[in-house]
Amino acid sequence: MESESTYIIANGPDSSAVLRYIRNIASEEEKAQVGVWLKEDPEHERVLLQIARIYYANRTHERVASRNWLKGYRAVEKKINNRRRRLWFYRVSTIAVCFIGVLTIITIISFFLRESSTAVPQHVTVCANKGVRTCLELPDGSVVYLNSGSTLSYPVAYDEKERRVILSGEAYFSVKHDPDHPFVVSVSGDRMNVKVLGTEFNVQAYEGEDIIQTTLVTGSIDIEMKDANGMSKEVNLSPSEKAIYDLSNNVLDVLKVDVMNEIAWKEGRLVFKETPLPEVLKHLANFYNVDFKIQDTILNSYRFTGTFKNRELSQVLDYLRISSRIDYMIKRMETDDSSSEQRELVLLRKRRK
Repeated sequence: MESESTYIIANGPDSSAVLRYIRNIASEEEKAQVGVWLKEDPEHERVLLQIARIYYANRTHERVASRNWLKGYRAVEKKINNRRRRLWFYRVSTIAVCFIGVLTIITIISFFLRESSTAVPQHVTVCANKGVRTCLELPDGSVVYLNSGSTLSYPVAYDEKERRVILSGEAYFSVKHDPDHPFVVSVSGDRMNVKVLGTEFNVQAYEGEDIIQTTLVTGSIDIEMKDANGMSKEVNLSPSEKAIYDLSNNVLDVLKVDVMNEIAWKEGRLVFKETPLPEVLKHLANFYNVDFKIQDTILNSYRFTGTFKNRELSQVLDYLRISSRIDYMIKRMETDDSSSEQRELVLLRKRRK
C-alpha cells in the first residue's frame, strides 16, 4: 500500500488537504480552501507544483522498490517456455497429422487393392489355334494339352480352397496331387464340374454342343452335373470309364472305353473304331478347323474304322471316299470381310456309281 507523506505549508491549508487535492480526491470544502490559497499569491502555485513533483517522485520510487524482480523473471521465463511448448506441440501435431494422413491413404489403397484382388482375380486365357494342339503348365505344376480350337482360363494365383480352371473345347489334364486343394474343371457355363485331387483325364466340351464327354485315365474323379433348374447330381468315375452327359435332357451314360484311343489326339493321332460317321466328322471338324455338311442322310448310318497320324485333311477325305464310297467337295465358306476366321466347308454325299 502506498505511504502518505506529510508536507508543511506555512499560513496555508492543511498539508493532507493539499495532497488530497493533488490526488484529486479532496472534498469540495478542501478544494475551496486550496483554491483560495492559490489566489493569495502566485508563488503558492509554484509551491503546489513542487509538492506534486515530490509526491509523484516518491510514489514512483516506492512502486519500484516494492517490485519482486525474481518473480518477474520467472513470469517472463514461464511465458517463453509456454510459447516454446506450444510451438513444439504444433510441430509434433503437424507431423502426426501428416503421418496419420499418409497411413490412412496407404491403408485405403491397400484395402481397395486387396478387395479388387479378391473380387476380381487376374486370369490367364490360353487358346489353341485351329488345327494346332498346345501344351502348357499351370501354376501348381499340372500339365494341360489343349486340342485344336480349345480355350483354357485359369487364375494367376489359385484361391485358398481349390484350383479351378474353365475349359471350352477339349483338353487332357495331368493334375499334380494336392489333397488339400481339389482341382476343378468347369465347363459349359458351370453346368458340369470335374473335381480331382491328382490324376489324368480327358474332357471334351465344345461351345455350342450339348454333349460333354469325360474320360478317366488313372486315379479317380467326381463329376457334378447341374440341370437348367440348378439341381445337381454327382457320379464317380473309375479308370478307363467315360461319362457322356447330354445337356439337353440331363441324361448321363457311363461306359468302358479304350483310353489310348480316346486321348490319341494329343499326339496328333485320330483313331476311329466302328465310329458313327457323324461323330467322326465332329472330330475332324475340331481337328482340322472345317465344317461338314451331309447331303445324303443315308451317310448318318455309316460307321468308320481307321487311324490317322499327322495326315492332311485331303488324305483323310480320300480314305473316306475309297473305303466308304463317299464323294466330297471342298469349298470356301462365304464370310464377312471383318471376320478374321476363315473356314472351309466339306460337302459329303453318297457316290452314285
